[in-house]
Amino acid sequence: MTPEGWVFLIILFFIGIGAVLRNVNLLILATGILVAPLIFNWRVCVANLRSISARRVVPERVHALSPINVTWTCENIGGRLAARNVVLRDRLTDDRDVQAESTSKPTLRQVLIEQADALFRSTIDDNEFAHICFKTVKTSDPDVVTYQCFFPGRGKYQLGPAVLETSFPFGLVACRIPIEDCETVFVAPPLGQLHPTWERRINSMETGGQSRMRRRGLEHDEFYAMRKWRSGDSPKDIHWRSTARRGVPMVKQYDEPNDRDFAMLLDLYVGEGAPRIQCETILSFAATALEQTGSDVQGQFALAVCGQETEHVAGRQNHVTRAAAMQCLATAQEGSEADLELALIELASKVSSGTPLYCFSTRDIPAVLDSGQPNETSPALKSIQHLIRWVHVGSSEFNELFSSQPITASSTATEEATA
Repeated sequence: MTPEGWVFLIILFFIGIGAVLRNVNLLILATGILVAPLIFNWRVCVANLRSISARRVVPERVHALSPINVTWTCENIGGRLAARNVVLRDRLTDDRDVQAESTSKPTLRQVLIEQADALFRSTIDDNEFAHICFKTVKTSDPDVVTYQCFFPGRGKYQLGPAVLETSFPFGLVACRIPIEDCETVFVAPPLGQLHPTWERRINSMETGGQSRMRRRGLEHDEFYAMRKWRSGDSPKDIHWRSTARRGVPMVKQYDEPNDRDFAMLLDLYVGEGAPRIQCETILSFAATALEQTGSDVQGQFALAVCGQETEHVAGRQNHVTRAAAMQCLATAQEGSEADLELALIELASKVSSGTPLYCFSTRDIPAVLDSGQPNETSPALKSIQHLIRWVHVGSSEFNELFSSQPITASSTATEEATA
């Protein structure tokens, strides 16, 4: 029963009591007439929801502090009439809250409150719910509605379960059906801005010994791909249409680039002089680098995250590897007992020899990893010490590479309008 339905039922109750006590035929007839809308409303709601199905579509790449569009498609399969005013409530919860609810048993008071909400209220005023209305769902034309979802921080979230509800046509009785389709969303760290210094490092870094060399086209007009403009490129090769669309100078490339490998280690150390906010900055930098350097690195990609646990992601630079790396960044937790020596040796084994190992940390380089200091190290570590590029997140060197200012939809639109 909706709130309006309860008011209608109370009025009907007093009319019925008056009809029985006074024995007035007109009141008895009015009571019977008023019961009919309740029954009719209930049967129409049940008939509409029996043929309704809905499915959710979530973007593959999700970053914190950036709104995303969640699309719901509602279909009327097998129904004879169009369903109207169908309301969908979609729930968004943090995975940590879901685990806490599953481990803790609800008290009797919580159970009674939930039952009372379900009985006396047609809508739940909860910030965890998104309310969507499908005005008309025809039998041959699915209705599509999109809403924006905002994630305040990285992590593992859960969308669902959802509820379909309708009280058409009178709004006195509401029928609901649950949609148990829950979807896990891994929210990557927020995106920042990479400075040109980082791009110059990627373009000029030495390639591995097993990397393939550049293959020159047979003729200069043998087009290979589009890439960003670099110092020394001819202005004749600028593709103006792509430059206007992307907002950065784009040139036509007539040869295949070096099949570079790329290796990066993230040291999420938390201790004295290493605040937690710097760990989030490192993760934000890594997510931004993965998004913006995908076309510059076409070879093997390897990522190591050293925090509470050490995780490795390796593979060819493609969609699957990038998605696995983003998932690793979303769930990474800081720590202070990571074995950096073992992590670096394993990281170097996943890329070709000679590939630089970029290490971003909240602390200065440990003495065991510094090739400029005399120390006793294993032969495996000693062979890769000269490849380590250690960058402290609080240093001026890191500030020249990255700015943690998040990229929002408004700033992107402003840049496109300016271009």
